[in-house]
Amino acid sequence: MPEPKTPLSASRIKTAQSCSWLYWCKYKLRLPEKGNDGARRGSICHLVFEVLGIKKRKKYYNKIIKTQDVFSVPSIKRLILKHAVKEGVDDKDNIDLMKDMIFNGLSYDFFGGDLSKPTEEYSEKDFDIIKQDGDVAYKIRGFIDKLFLYKKQKFALIRDFKTSKDVFKGKDQTDNLQDLMYSLAVQKLFPQYSNRISEFLFLKFDLDPNAAKSGVVRMEPLDPEELKGFELQLTEIQKYLDNFSERDAKYNFAAHQGFPKDNSFSGKLLCGFATRKGELKKDGSPKWHCPMKFDFFYYEVYDSEGQFVKSYFEEDFLDKLVPKDGFCELRYYQGCPAHSS
Repeated sequence: MPEPKTPLSASRIKTAQSCSWLYWCKYKLRLPEKGNDGARRGSICHLVFEVLGIKKRKKYYNKIIKTQDVFSVPSIKRLILKHAVKEGVDDKDNIDLMKDMIFNGLSYDFFGGDLSKPTEEYSEKDFDIIKQDGDVAYKIRGFIDKLFLYKKQKFALIRDFKTSKDVFKGKDQTDNLQDLMYSLAVQKLFPQYSNRISEFLFLKFDLDPNAAKSGVVRMEPLDPEELKGFELQLTEIQKYLDNFSERDAKYNFAAHQGFPKDNSFSGKLLCGFATRKGELKKDGSPKWHCPMKFDFFYYEVYDSEGQFVKSYFEEDFLDKLVPKDGFCELRYYQGCPAHSS
């Protein structure tokens, strides 16, 4: 079996399964992406959790918990404001929302001591695992927000922070890719911890597990047979994505999947309801649509050795973004074939 080439992550696999054309645009054409306030807020919250997850900074954590104010620590305030300005989410509403979500996450067993003192704990634990063994071959890569290991119980608690506006629905709840990926990674990295549970914290919600709509989603433990089955699934996905072509890209359009029946954000919903660029709702706000639905011009930036660096929408491009002795090329994207003639 050939060596796996494409690093698989939960988000990469989900994109390919959701819409083959979106995968082609994002990972093969490497087209620019429009960020949104939610994603920008999420990246800042995760940065703060990573910074405060370091043991020597626990005094800052303690002060925030005591004062119930994330901005009570000047260095953390500066960090948040610096990145908020950079990401364009420095208005009062966004700042207040980030402060609330960060405090919510810090207040929920942030150092994993509710069960007992962890033997080991990690913030942003990275993994990069390649397996080639008989009929199984895959390459997985990613980060686990928080990982707590309890040697006596042989137990691993996997925690992921979510800043999205709703908790899991449909397949995301019953067959969650992140749960499978993280559990497999922990099994490979720490095989002695045979008991594993993934826990997702949705920071916009009450993190009391007994609340009417709790933001704590604890997955059912995955047994070894389920993880073996996932390894076989990864092997098939690896073959598919290692050989992904434009023909594959036109095979599974989200636009052709119909509307979801499990209340998840999938199928035709991923395309959005706008029928043209700039279309407005009745209230005057723009209708959301997939950023790859319509045509646009963009720049590709290369370094001095001709290696691709990044792409930018035409309106976002600046000459200073080109590295010294590098170059750029203006290109045109024709739009999604499922929506454009």
